[in-house]
Amino acid sequence: MNRIKKIVIQNIWLKISVFNAFAVTARIVSGWVVNKIIAVYIGPQGTGLTEQFRNFLQTVQGFSTLGISEGVTKYASKYQNKRNQLSSFLASAYKIVLITSIIAGILIILFSGFINRQLFGSRDFSLLIVITGFIIPLLSINVILMAVLQGFQKYKKITYINIAGNTGTALLSLYLIINFQLFGALILALASQIIILIATLFFIRSDMIEVLQFSLKQSRKNHYKRLYNYIVMALVTAVVSPLFSILIRNQIFDFFPADSGVHAGYWDGVKKISGMIMAFISPIFSLYYYPQLAKIHTNTELKTEIKKFFKQIFPVFFTGILIIYFLRHWAIILFFSKAYLPMENLFKWQLAGDLLRIISFTIAFLMLAKAHIKQYIITETGFWIIFFILSKTLLPVYRLEGVVIAYFITYILYFISLLLFYRKILFTRKVVNL
Repeated sequence: MNRIKKIVIQNIWLKISVFNAFAVTARIVSGWVVNKIIAVYIGPQGTGLTEQFRNFLQTVQGFSTLGISEGVTKYASKYQNKRNQLSSFLASAYKIVLITSIIAGILIILFSGFINRQLFGSRDFSLLIVITGFIIPLLSINVILMAVLQGFQKYKKITYINIAGNTGTALLSLYLIINFQLFGALILALASQIIILIATLFFIRSDMIEVLQFSLKQSRKNHYKRLYNYIVMALVTAVVSPLFSILIRNQIFDFFPADSGVHAGYWDGVKKISGMIMAFISPIFSLYYYPQLAKIHTNTELKTEIKKFFKQIFPVFFTGILIIYFLRHWAIILFFSKAYLPMENLFKWQLAGDLLRIISFTIAFLMLAKAHIKQYIITETGFWIIFFILSKTLLPVYRLEGVVIAYFITYILYFISLLLFYRKILFTRKVVNL
């Protein structure tokens, strides 16, 4: 037992995985509760429309924070022990977010009717969109607070916040969805963000001096310049990804006009189940791998980190993907209901694409850590454009399965493009500075 404990302590990948496992378990249980209630009380169309609103929230948060969270994580880690530089940097980051989030909130309120039609068609949920406009500055500040905690590598606090947020969301879903059906599910998507904000403020109370003791007058132009590349890169992900998800979902709505969004619900359902794997892997990359890449200086160090991942972590997640595939029938019934069983044939392509996505992370995070803006924009926007075009092309041929086939093919092309961009770093024996 002591030997196992020693191995975990000495192995940073496993150490973070242990902390992460608690948070992910809470997330999976919470997701199961929410998905099950939506499946029983609303059905597949509820899943599709709820995800439509979640993607809208992601787009808005991406715009209102200008996607600087990755940059905040990097420089919070760099300046953690330099109080004056940290205070000046945080002042600059919070000033950016306050200005852009207030502008975003005003625009959301003014164009709430138009946004409602684009998201929900003839259904009227414009009041919910107006509420989003009023509270988006608070939600955006929370994104930056979480980025600071990641930079400080406060694994335990992040774990506690995620557990509290997911638990609160699950409990609230019992009341909102059962009593208010679809409208309750949409309110829950927004309320879950507020719950996480409250949990963040509670758990960082002992770190308030570090993360909030500054004056906006301390902001400096040089910090804006340092964040510029991260603004451009992260905006691509934070805005383009959910925006294209909405467009692809609209394609499915249009192709199956008479089913009230049921097929879109199938697509979102299979993404939610495969998302359990990503729920385990993503925090490991963001909490350890990304800050670690920000510190390394040569391709030799990069290769060492990649080897660690494939030896220690990848086999676990590959096994998880196989288990989910072979138990997909029961996973659908467990997490949703028998009404979702038609999505069973989507798993093969979705999980194959997820496997390539995980492998691609080992190279893709280098673009963020080293602010390789050109490569990042080309690969990220290229991915979504190709995914959108292939979905539009394959949907009429293979029906809904065409969308997940497009997802798999796009990740093949994405991984190949990463190998081409970084071939001189990955495939040479010489030491190359990053």
